[in-house]
Amino acid sequence: MDNLSKAVLRTLSWFDLQQYPLTTYECWFFLWQEETLPANISYRQIEETLQALKGAGWVVVNNGFWQLADSPPLVGIRMERARWSIAKKRRAEKAARLIAALPFVRLVALANTLSLNNAKQESDIDFLIIVRQGRIFFVRLITIILIQLLGWRRYGRKVTNRICLSFYLADDHLNIQSLAYDDDPYLTYWLVSLRQLAGNLSLAEFLRANYWLENHLPNSSKIWQLDSSENLLKKSQISLLERFLALKPLNMLEYLARWFELKLIKSHPKSRLGDGSSAVVVNDSVLKFHENDQRPFLAIHWREHSRQILNRAV
Repeated sequence: MDNLSKAVLRTLSWFDLQQYPLTTYECWFFLWQEETLPANISYRQIEETLQALKGAGWVVVNNGFWQLADSPPLVGIRMERARWSIAKKRRAEKAARLIAALPFVRLVALANTLSLNNAKQESDIDFLIIVRQGRIFFVRLITIILIQLLGWRRYGRKVTNRICLSFYLADDHLNIQSLAYDDDPYLTYWLVSLRQLAGNLSLAEFLRANYWLENHLPNSSKIWQLDSSENLLKKSQISLLERFLALKPLNMLEYLARWFELKLIKSHPKSRLGDGSSAVVVNDSVLKFHENDQRPFLAIHWREHSRQILNRAV
């Protein structure tokens, strides 16, 4: 079996575990590269490879969606989750516009399953929020207050359709390779699946800063490399409120917010802060709270799943 066929099967294997069959374009866009592949893999090459794998009995296609042949039918699940995602995305868009109007917010992006229209009925709504450097704790505090007042914040058992405010980055720390594990397909696919909802910082600029993604997702990388969007925020567009809050004497607001939030974080009984992983990261550039970080487990599961498939295919 040639390397391109292995790459396609490995890609379908990952999304098979997410119960997410792919279109031909998505197979091209999400193509996972490990072995040496020819430069500039085209859509036509992916199409021909899929047809060859179908002829060999390794994959099947249903209504334009490809999946592994030995998996249960997944198209119905994808369609059902797409329907569940509609209302969630409406709320996400409303919340993103409100958050982006706050001072120091540069980008609000939709993340995780909802960014792929693959959310379960009970799923929450995950955001990545990028803010001006030097104001990350202050912005986290005011976004939590805003979303809590709206009754949309996720906490405790309040999960379904709630906004999860668990990932903030400062705009001087756009490259997040330091948060990746040695084998981290989840974070890699998470990044290229982000969808910008609001803000003046271009998502393409953020992804270009994470150039390391090209190592495994060369086709996805081509899309944002071609996007010439840059930071659209001009000094004249900065609100008077932000200009006022950016005054040096008001740095105390960031200090107070940091002190208050660190006190709460350290007292959280399930906090993984300082456990040596990148599940929970708290500093002046990154605020990340994913106590139930399944990335290592998912990587192992996928590697074993892929190995079984490729062993049968050779």
